[in-house]
Amino acid sequence: MNLRNTKKASGKATTLRLKVPAAFICGQPESTGQPAASSICGQPESAAQPPSYFICGQPDSAVARAGGFTLLELVAVIGVLALLASSLVPAMSRTRARGQTVRCLNNLRNIMGAVTMYTHDNHELFPPNPDDGTTFPGYSWCAGQAGIGGADEFNPELVRDPKRNLTAPYLRGEVKVFHCAADSREGLFDGAGLYPTSPLKGMRVAAARSVSMNHAVGTIDQTFAASGAGHSGVPRLPVNGPWLTGVHGANNSQTGPYRTYGKASEVTAPVPANLWVITEEAFESINDAAFASSAGKSVWIDYVSTLHNSGCALAFADGHCEFHKWVEPTTTVGPVASLRTVSTNDADWIWLATRTTARR
Repeated sequence: MNLRNTKKASGKATTLRLKVPAAFICGQPESTGQPAASSICGQPESAAQPPSYFICGQPDSAVARAGGFTLLELVAVIGVLALLASSLVPAMSRTRARGQTVRCLNNLRNIMGAVTMYTHDNHELFPPNPDDGTTFPGYSWCAGQAGIGGADEFNPELVRDPKRNLTAPYLRGEVKVFHCAADSREGLFDGAGLYPTSPLKGMRVAAARSVSMNHAVGTIDQTFAASGAGHSGVPRLPVNGPWLTGVHGANNSQTGPYRTYGKASEVTAPVPANLWVITEEAFESINDAAFASSAGKSVWIDYVSTLHNSGCALAFADGHCEFHKWVEPTTTVGPVASLRTVSTNDADWIWLATRTTARR
């Protein structure tokens, strides 16, 4: 290594060149006649045992200790990691729940879009919405009995079928929109009776449907309108809304005290932005695709879903969707769904009833 030092004296520059031995390390001079490469930090190399671990005067035991953890340090690290995990897991759960809610809002938006396009193609008529779970082609917006133990609980082929599900053509066969992201039901495909060649035979699938339509909205055929059973003719009549009074059969589209809506143009009270059409239903309660609710008596017949942090998504007649959080403990369905009378001041029942129908 050369060091240059230049100074000016009497107008002339003088250059000093110093040669530093290569083995001059850590301030130790090179030993004459002895290779300096082995002399590190002034420590001589032993002829018998080269001090390969003897670095800068530190014994090998110190170097070994510098590369490991003591038991106390390891316990401290584990404790910090446990604290981080305990704070991250709830945050991740909340993020997942919010993601599911957003997905379901988007699903209902797509379904409501399909319902709206159906009305455009069918002289403003809403798609058929009988409350019998029929699978007869041409008589339901979404066919089948999709509840626990129902014949079509795990039959996504039925939801995809454009002849039995009259909204399917507008959804391009997409079946996932009918399934709530928080609905964990799963079972063996049970649609082999209707679809014997389905590739889903023998496979486990998600529940086919988690959503239902307001039973005050939709159309029915003349046969079903008269007797509540069987189907024939074109479904052009408004649904009867049989549970709207709180007593089954006490309401109908002609003389009942509560309005029903067979056409989009008939939605005037409440206004379209305040009339819900599609909702997520509790899987303990769901059966056919019509959601039965009462506006006359403070009673739950079918139950809204509470899977999204005690709330669910709803789609309205004007096309918008919203998330609503239920606040009453009586809104949560029990293990077995049954009629439940609640207070006339029940906030959840009032909220839903005033957006389900209106008096004539």
